[in-house]
Amino acid sequence: MNKSSEISGDEDRGYFDVENFNILERPEAESAGVPLYCAHWHIFIPTIIIAIIYFIAWIVLHTIGMGQSGLARICFIVIAVGAPFLAAYAFLRYQTIRVQINENDIICHPGWPKDLPIDVPISVISRVRVKRGLAGRLFGGGTLMLYLSTGSTVSIPDLKDVREACDMIEAAINRNKAEG
Repeated sequence: MNKSSEISGDEDRGYFDVENFNILERPEAESAGVPLYCAHWHIFIPTIIIAIIYFIAWIVLHTIGMGQSGLARICFIVIAVGAPFLAAYAFLRYQTIRVQINENDIICHPGWPKDLPIDVPISVISRVRVKRGLAGRLFGGGTLMLYLSTGSTVSIPDLKDVREACDMIEAAINRNKAEG
């Protein structure tokens, strides 16, 4: 792994934004034996729901003879423009959310539009928690919350296998406390 010398952040936060840091992709991580957790597909659910609701509204407006109304046009614009933008946003987040657990640190990429990964030393993590919304409870996945001894919080939303990631980090924290 090649850490760059270009690091922004300060000691008060307890973590650093790291430029040019290599977060492994799933095949590389599996071959290296490094735990890597990625985004869950439920990140697409809001986009799907919005597209379905506006499509149904558009169909109903056409059925009742209001197909040329302003409301029907707004529904069509949301379907034609809004839904693809939301799908692109969800896809970019799906491709960029990562949590890589190393021996002495955790490298998190909270996903697009944030472009820098976050390097969190295990020694500054005081507590780990899993937070799940409705979609997370129904389909799995959730948000990984890292509470740091500096008072800062790092959250990585929309992770798949978030409970397993939390358990791995807690084990690493306990291992770090036993060694130090």
